[in-house]
Amino acid sequence: MAVLHIKHDLLTVIDERVKVTSEALQGIRVMKFYAWEESLAHRVEKIRAKEIALLRKFHLCQVANNVMLFLTPAFLSGVTLGIYVAINGTISVIDAFTLIAMVNICRTALIQLPVTIAACSHARIAFARIGSYLSSDEYGPALLEDDSNHGHGTAVVPVGGISVREANFEWPVLRNTPDVVVVTPAPDEVSEIMFDLDRSARDSDHEREQKSFRLEGVNLEIDPGSLGMVIGTVGAGKSSMINALLGEMTLKRGSFDIRGGISYVSQDTWIRNLNVRDNILFGEPFDTERYDTVLRVSQLAMDLHALPHGDQTEIGERGINLSGRQKARVAIARALYRSHYEILLLDDPLSAVDPHVAHGIFDECVMGLARSRTRILVLNSHYDLLSQADKVLVVRDGAIAGEGTYEEVLAMFPDLGISPGTAATPNAAAARTGDGDDLTLEDALPDIEKIPAEAVAAVVEKSTDEPKAEDARETGGQLIQAEDRVKGTVNMGVYKTYFDESGLNGFVVIFLIVVFYTVSQAVRVVVDWWPSHWAKNMPRRGVDPTYSGETYAWWYVGLIILATLMTLGRALFLTESCVRTSKNLHNDLFRRVLAAPVNRYFDVTPVGRVLNRFSNDLDQLDSSLPKDYQLVVQHSSMALGSLVVSAFASYWIAVAYIPIIAIFFVTGQFVKKTSCEVKRLEGVTRTPAYNLFSETLSGLQTIRAFKMQATFERMNKKVVDENANMYITFWAAGRWLAARLDMLSVVIIVVVTAYLVSTKGQLNPMTAGISLTYSLMLTSVIQWVLRSFDRVDSAMTSVERLLYFRQIPQEVDAPDCTPINSSVWPSQGAIKFDNLCLKYRPELPLVLRGVSMDIRGGEKVGICGRTGAGQSSLMIALFRICEFESGRPGHHPAGPVLFSGPLRENLDPFGEYSDAEIWTVMKQVHMAATLEKWGAGLDVRRQLLCIGCALLKNSKIVVLDEATANVDTTTDSLIQATI
Repeated sequence: MAVLHIKHDLLTVIDERVKVTSEALQGIRVMKFYAWEESLAHRVEKIRAKEIALLRKFHLCQVANNVMLFLTPAFLSGVTLGIYVAINGTISVIDAFTLIAMVNICRTALIQLPVTIAACSHARIAFARIGSYLSSDEYGPALLEDDSNHGHGTAVVPVGGISVREANFEWPVLRNTPDVVVVTPAPDEVSEIMFDLDRSARDSDHEREQKSFRLEGVNLEIDPGSLGMVIGTVGAGKSSMINALLGEMTLKRGSFDIRGGISYVSQDTWIRNLNVRDNILFGEPFDTERYDTVLRVSQLAMDLHALPHGDQTEIGERGINLSGRQKARVAIARALYRSHYEILLLDDPLSAVDPHVAHGIFDECVMGLARSRTRILVLNSHYDLLSQADKVLVVRDGAIAGEGTYEEVLAMFPDLGISPGTAATPNAAAARTGDGDDLTLEDALPDIEKIPAEAVAAVVEKSTDEPKAEDARETGGQLIQAEDRVKGTVNMGVYKTYFDESGLNGFVVIFLIVVFYTVSQAVRVVVDWWPSHWAKNMPRRGVDPTYSGETYAWWYVGLIILATLMTLGRALFLTESCVRTSKNLHNDLFRRVLAAPVNRYFDVTPVGRVLNRFSNDLDQLDSSLPKDYQLVVQHSSMALGSLVVSAFASYWIAVAYIPIIAIFFVTGQFVKKTSCEVKRLEGVTRTPAYNLFSETLSGLQTIRAFKMQATFERMNKKVVDENANMYITFWAAGRWLAARLDMLSVVIIVVVTAYLVSTKGQLNPMTAGISLTYSLMLTSVIQWVLRSFDRVDSAMTSVERLLYFRQIPQEVDAPDCTPINSSVWPSQGAIKFDNLCLKYRPELPLVLRGVSMDIRGGEKVGICGRTGAGQSSLMIALFRICEFESGRPGHHPAGPVLFSGPLRENLDPFGEYSDAEIWTVMKQVHMAATLEKWGAGLDVRRQLLCIGCALLKNSKIVVLDEATANVDTTTDSLIQATI
């Protein structure tokens, strides 16, 4: 039971480490912008330290079980011999060897017992975790059927209609992690603002478990073909309203009817790791005319024309090859390309694009291509479009505070009128200036969004032939690099490197292990030999004054104790060496991954591939290798002892062993090559399963809305089956080896037994007896030696895969760079670029060509340009995320990221600032009131928190890359005021 509890706690900590590792990898750009590598590495290492402590406890229990069961034959022999002698007064040599032989037959089974116990405990925990998942609630009510989605209403709703009556919707209750810290201000003293954060976190977590966000009293009637717009403040529930219509929220009360197919555009754009065209098609058949139209109205054609391989260009994981604006338009194109849908739900996609592009999309998509569909559009900006809505919904605090036409809603909420903070069309902007002929900024920029017909035709002409994926890769369109895979057996250097990481020289560790196991096995042989020696010296008749039974008995007890201590010591030494290796390797390799350049590594490597190695492969180091090394050295020492003792009977037996051992070796090597290759393939085929699972989780709402569950289930079945095929093949190879080793072991027994029978009377009975005893034991031990070697070699492929991280490129400072004092640098915040050229990877074209600029300290500078002009590339250059091709340089990133854990750690990962300083910054970024309530609009106001990070550091240079994208006008104004 102790092993079961420790394993349960261990799995919980592993889950936490993998989660934080995943967050670090997914937010790698933000982490590098803030230079938080050390903070995140330290955080993961703290979790890893907990994991290592539990791992030591787990292996200690395993070692105790293993040692006790390994020595059980010796204990049984001692107890049985003592009882037999006490009853009968003597024992013959024949009876003594019969006793030893019978007990040793049980040895292999007893050695496997702790392995079986551990496997059963693992299975029990795994079944419990799987059972907990399978018994959880299924996704939503049955609202989204093919043609009729009205499982809760009474009235018949026409196709394309939506009817919600007195409905309450609620998000499923999520249990929060215990390390989420909540900042709760006290009314009087600043020093009490963050008092007892852990208790506050626990209390807040409990409250959130009891009450999750909900929509209450929702009444909504949308006619087929009408346009509804949803507006409201940050955190009011606009996105929740869309999710309720999708069936993502639980209907607690009232009725809800929606009829017709749904197409959906999410606020956080979901992009698959495919080429542009496959992202747009999303399982639909290719239709040139429809594809042409969708590219034109979604303003994508010119962007695709500029890409090196048109719509066959691989986007990369999470759309890294596209800007945020481009990703939003790809999502819109995907929604419009769907062949059968009656309802279009758009969750604020216009905030992510330029104002004139937003109006082009609205005119040509919402009011054009989709005009016959029912459309629900969430707006955080562009309120000048409200006048074109058939119905406007104002959401406030989880309820519809008002609805009606634009004029009716404007009468109820006068502040919805066009204001300076509201984005408008170019014509509206000109009208407000009073002169439509004035030159605007948009007129001064090249208008790439005014797409010429030939550009659309060129893109579609590229795409008409539908080249296969492999053809696109051959032409250079592949972004993601193929996973590395070594061939052949594991190099001996990998073994040395593995033991080098234990803290001692690898050869020294291997030498000590061999010595400990050889000596302890010799003591174990003496323990088996002692009963026969005792029996031989027992007096057969009368009393021998020189014989002392107690002396022999105490010697026997002493030998058993010595064997126990040496067996325990050797096992602890080996296990501790493996645990230290696992700890040191993880910490070193994780830091190397964090130090890898974004452009040359993370942009071309899926997160799932890295995560696979830091989860499954690392588990091989943590759990499997200590056990496998224990078994391989233990069985090897037993086999060596058995062979040596058997050879004592006659040198002819030793000669007979030579060809048999050669056959064993050849057989083992043959299987070793195969099993290593299969194990590597098993690891490689596991990565697509990780990637697909991660990709599916991030796009669940879109997948469900498009009714693509069956498609993704088939994709998952395919990648899991491919991995399972390799897994089954690996174990089948092991069974193939076991069957042949059994046959070879029988040959050994036949040879030894035949020789002993043929030489009857020529050998010492004691020598012959112990030789036969160990030959019988060799039957099972010899096959376990090769099987254990095979398992160790296969597990070492995981070490091989992890050590690959030592070959990945690293960010390197110039050799002549001068160390700086980060507390006073930069002193003024001046920036100078001198003929700067930049490309993301050596094979790609330049993205910055001879850029020169001079910004004085304290200036506020705006950088503008069309999509793909290079604005974000300037930030990449400033933060030196990519090395420069030429020239020299003399933030706040797009897509704000917050890591799980305490808010304080997100703002101050190194613990450099006081509570009062943090709270002052929260007031400066207008987040104090929000944090007092904790959570109201927090997810949308991540931009303000990220700006707070820069203010807290008292940065001389603050870079904001589209910080006001996807925010409402109120939050936009707060950001402007903060700047």
